[in-house]
Amino acid sequence: MIALRLLHTAFLICLIMISYFVGTALALCFTPFVRPRTRVFQAAAHYWARFLSFFAGIKVTAGGLENIPRGQPLIFVANHQGAADIPILLAYLPVRFRFAIKKELFNIPVFGWFLRQAGYFPIDREIILSAYKMIERIIEILKSGESVMIFPEGTRSRDGTLGKFKRGSLMAALKSGAPIIPIAISGSYGIMPRGTYLIKPSPVKLSVGQPIYIKTEEEYDNKVEEVRKVIAEMLSARP
Repeated sequence: MIALRLLHTAFLICLIMISYFVGTALALCFTPFVRPRTRVFQAAAHYWARFLSFFAGIKVTAGGLENIPRGQPLIFVANHQGAADIPILLAYLPVRFRFAIKKELFNIPVFGWFLRQAGYFPIDREIILSAYKMIERIIEILKSGESVMIFPEGTRSRDGTLGKFKRGSLMAALKSGAPIIPIAISGSYGIMPRGTYLIKPSPVKLSVGQPIYIKTEEEYDNKVEEVRKVIAEMLSARP
């Protein structure tokens, strides 16, 4: 079994590299004709993630997609079970968005360049000032008409359970008035748990809740807890 997983993982790594360069080359061909160019790379990321999810054996069941409003910037808020969460969200949500991603990924040669071209932005989880800059950056993106995806736990789960939310993680929703769209990802932890690099095909359930608004500072803490509660309830719901 482990030997098969090793072969499968090695195959996927090769596939990731080949498809990445092919996809990037195709995206560059379209950038002269599309503005802003971030849309081209976000679309490329969507199809790339869908392609890899198929070959990784990740079977996703998505529910509640009708709860996503159209024609306005949104703040998507998702739990973070594992490394597969990002490609799953890119592949199966019907709208494009920008990610707040840990800064270390931007240091990866070539891959970091693609992240910047897609409009994704780095966050340093160890520096408080960086959190304030992230809030300002999110508000700037929302004002431009684009949506944002954040993981309010701040890091991947160590055991697959839902962690505490960083207190300031949803401050951009208060300051911008943009609706929060809660998202629950269930089953992705087993695909590649923290501390391992072997990929295990697994079914995943993606659930989208109804929009939540934070209108005043007085209700901020309660609304943050409400968002977390909604995600927790979707995680515990039976398939």
